Parts: sequence; C-alpha cells; structure tokens
Amino acid sequence: MTYINKYSCLIVFSVALILRLIPEVLAYPYPIGYDVINYYLPILKNFDDYSAAISNQFPLYISLLYTISSTMKIDPRIVITSAVVLLYGLFSLVIFSIANKLLHLDNLQSVFLSIFLIFQFSVLRTSWDLHKDLFAITLAFLCFYYIEKSQNCRKVLAVIMPLGILVVLADRMIGFLFSISLLVSSIMRRDRILGSIAIFITIVFGFFLITHFDPIATNLQQAGNKDKINEIYTPVNLIVLFLVMNAILLPAGVVGLLKSKSKMNIFKIPFFISLAASFSWVVFPNTSAFLADRWITIFSIFLSLFSGYGFVLLIEKGYIAISNNKLNNYLMILIPFIFLGSAFAMSPNNSYLNIYGVFHPYISQYGPLTMQSNSISLPESKSLLSAIEWINNHTQEGSVIMGSKHLRGWMELELKGRTFLFADNNSRLLDSNKYSELYLLDLDSRQTTEIPENYLQALSYNNTDLSLYHLKRIE
Repeated sequence: MTYINKYSCLIVFSVALILRLIPEVLAYPYPIGYDVINYYLPILKNFDDYSAAISNQFPLYISLLYTISSTMKIDPRIVITSAVVLLYGLFSLVIFSIANKLLHLDNLQSVFLSIFLIFQFSVLRTSWDLHKDLFAITLAFLCFYYIEKSQNCRKVLAVIMPLGILVVLADRMIGFLFSISLLVSSIMRRDRILGSIAIFITIVFGFFLITHFDPIATNLQQAGNKDKINEIYTPVNLIVLFLVMNAILLPAGVVGLLKSKSKMNIFKIPFFISLAASFSWVVFPNTSAFLADRWITIFSIFLSLFSGYGFVLLIEKGYIAISNNKLNNYLMILIPFIFLGSAFAMSPNNSYLNIYGVFHPYISQYGPLTMQSNSISLPESKSLLSAIEWINNHTQEGSVIMGSKHLRGWMELELKGRTFLFADNNSRLLDSNKYSELYLLDLDSRQTTEIPENYLQALSYNNTDLSLYHLKRIE
C-alpha cells in the first residue's frame, strides 16, 4: 500500500469516526438509540438478571461488550458508544478496501465511494441502535472482500472461516443472508472449497438458530394468524419507507450493478435476496413477522455500494460533468448526501433541515426521524428523568407504575424499589381489575391509555412532557 493509500484510509476513517461521534456528543448526557436504552444499557448494567432473556437471542455482540465492560471496569455507556463509533470507522475502511482492490478505483474515487456510503440514511440508521447488525454487516462485507480478492479460498481459509462464524453468531437476519449468499456463490463459481466453507458456516448458523428458536416460532405463529392486522405494516407505509431510503439511489445503482466487475458478483447475491425480502409484505400483508422494514434497510446498504460505484462511472465517462475538474464533480454529488446524512444524524426533532420529517406519518414507526433520540425524544428523556426522580422520592416503595413500553429501559435503569408495568394495550391491563391502586405515567404527546370508569384518578405530578396519575379502583 502506498503512502497516498494510507493517507486516504486515514481520511475515510477519521470522517467516519467524527460523523458517528458527533451525534453522541450533541445528545449528551442522554444516550441515543432505541435498543441502546431498552436493551444494551439495561443488560450491561444487570447482565446476570438478563441471562435467560439473552439466551433466546443472538448474544455474541452484547456478550463481547459485557466482557470488555466487566474486565476493564469501564462504564457500559462508554463501552457501547466507543464500540459503535469504532465499528463505523472499520466499516468505512472495509468499503474503501472494496472500492480500491475489487473495483480497482483510484484513491480519490475510493474515498468518494466510502464517504458516500457512510452518509447514507440506511447506514446511519443501522448504527443508531442496530449495533449488532452493523457488527455483522461489517464482518460480512470483509469476508466477501477476502473471498473475491483471493479467488482461491484455500489461501484465506484461516480468515474466512472465523469471520464467517462470527457473522452468523452475531445476528439472525445478517447470518441468514450471509449463509445463503455463500452457498449460492459457491454453486455459481463451482468452487468446492468455498462450498465446504459455506456448508460448515450454514450448519453452525442452523444449529444456533435451532437453539434460539423461540422468537422465530413466535414470528411464524404471528405470520400464520390471518385475523391479526398490523396497522403499522401497511403497504403505503412500507412503500414510502422503501422510496425514502432508495429512490435517489436507484438510477446510479442500476448503472453500478450492470457495470460492476465480476469480482463484485458475491455482493449481488445479498443485494437481490434483500430486495426480495423487502417485499415480503406482499405475500404476508398483515404481519410484521418477516421484518420487511429491516430488510429494506439492509437492501439500501447494498444498493448504496452499487450506487456509489455508478456515480463514479457516470463522472469518469463524462455523463456528470458539472465542472471540468473531476474533484468538483465528485464534491457536487457528495454534498447533497452529506447534507441529508448530517441533518439526520445531528438535527433535533422537528428540525426543518431534516427532510425525513416530511414523511413522519409514514416511516416514524420503523425508526427515528433523527438520531437525536432514543426510545423517546431527548427533551422527553429529560422530563422522564425528572418524573422518575419525583416518583422515587414521593411514592411508597413497592408502588406499581404503569406506562408506555418505550419507557421500560429508562425505568429499568432509574426507578428504585418500585415496579414498572407495560403492555401492548395498557387500557386492557387496567380493565382486568388486577390492581387496586397504581400510578399511570403518560407521555402527553402519546396519550393512548384510557382510564376505566371504575378507577378514581388524581393528577400527582406533571411537567412539560409527562403526567403522572394516581389511580384507585372503586370497590
């Protein structure tokens, strides 16, 4: 690798680190990411209490974080943030390597392609809270890179095998996509070594899938229930999500896909698989069991790779020639994507700079409109912490607090000596008359709990964003 290559890598790596770190700094002292507040932080701070829960999931990534946090005595918040920021930097370097070594782009073109990807909505959204997905995708891309770069899997067997095992143990969806991609690629290439690797990794994935089958069984049961309608997973919402993530990328993506070199064939397989899975709602329109929104995000990451390459070809062949200077042409393509990505990563809620807010009625159910949020907005997080402090100081120990499921992570971390209840339908839980006395904590912006007539209610506390009602059942 030349000195210029090292310098280019440093630029890409630094931009990725800064881009992913700034949202964390802007949000401080509040964490960002739905799963961060509801999954990563509670588990890392109470790991032993969650052993049964994580045993039904793919716990590799969270276990790695816990090992680092416990052995090095580092605060879990720092470990979670540092890990995802570093992962973002590593992802950018993998993309640079793919551009430079597989697509044979020069340093400027490789830097362009790498920065183009890390500013994409889909990649930033994945890094917001789907940290183990980002971990698995980074390793999958790296594994694909080594397979195509060597053309002789025997030479890099010691690298591909452990990387592949880590991929399938890290995340169920990415593990499935990776295993199928390896199997299809080995058949297309008639490569026995790759086929053996693919079969072994698929067996490992299958075994792990069987031992963590409970969530899958629940999803399959949900998919088979034709009477259950999921109002969030509507065709209109999913089509809008698909277009928001991919419409601007599709023209150049088609060019990049058609013109990409043979060494990119292995990336085309997960591209088409994730595209098909993105429209699983056509076959199963009433269920979210197959996570079409997540597949749309994964597809958009692969599309971004081919779209970036397509833009390089269009610029180099003169189809995009805003200036006589190629650097200016690359910058003119990058600037809109940098603006869109930066606005998504850094703007507060309801910011006019973040155009994704225009699509709020359609896509807010599938992810954040800005990275400056966790399970609730940052202003609501501040109000919630104030409310929890009041509850801890002004209610009896053992009191029952009921609220939205979006608050469960905060309650796990901050509520002391009280029980927090949540359900998909809190009104139905109240109707059960199971509790004679409890407190109802309502986000004023999402008042969805109807208080039955057989409960007396009194407002105990409220602030800018929340209200706490003391409920007593009438005997």
